[in-house]
Amino acid sequence: MASSAVSELVLFIVSLLVAGMIAGGLYYISQGLSDGITVRGNSISTSLQTDFEIINDPDNIPLESGNYVFYVRNIGKTSFVFTSDSVVVMVDGQIVPPSNLTFTNLDNSSLSELRPYDVGQIAVPSAFIPSGYHRLTVVLDNGKERSLVFKVG
Repeated sequence: MASSAVSELVLFIVSLLVAGMIAGGLYYISQGLSDGITVRGNSISTSLQTDFEIINDPDNIPLESGNYVFYVRNIGKTSFVFTSDSVVVMVDGQIVPPSNLTFTNLDNSSLSELRPYDVGQIAVPSAFIPSGYHRLTVVLDNGKERSLVFKVG
């Protein structure tokens, strides 16, 4: 009788250890899923709050000092960086080298970002845009993009 009590006690202790290991594993997995969902949710929230538009008249693109000027307005709820390091500009699918672009916040020239409702200016050398119809695409560092079909010359 004593031996059956000892074996039952051993089986009980082993079952508690196995149950504890399973519970710990499930906790670890569910915590990883929860953290992943939180990170992804924050990323989607930021993406949804970031928005902009190109506000040029497509038939009348200004030409100043050998550069075509495009205006971008932040219509989102968060600021975004507005520099050649964080914004990609393409004309007809070809990337304009960042060193050839000039970015200016027209509402506050000392800032290198566009706050909500700020308007920024992108100056693109006319050498990259011959006469005719073209498509300008502006892509932010988070992947948000907008395009404008326009005519010059």
